[in-house]
Amino acid sequence: MNCDEFLTPEEASRYLRLSLDTVYRLINQNEIGAIKRGKMWKVRRSDLEEFAEYQGEREEFPD
Repeated sequence: MNCDEFLTPEEASRYLRLSLDTVYRLINQNEIGAIKRGKMWKVRRSDLEEFAEYQGEREEFPD
């Protein structure tokens, strides 16, 4: 069984070094996977790592 760690959007914004508004926008646009538990959003750390890795690859410039 996979016990993935979940973060709040506030923790996700610190992890990604993005504003909280940007994190909520990414969640609403399904660019970052998140689930809603009651009134709180939860984001999988693995989804954040994947998103950050993809962003890093996109931002690299060719030699």
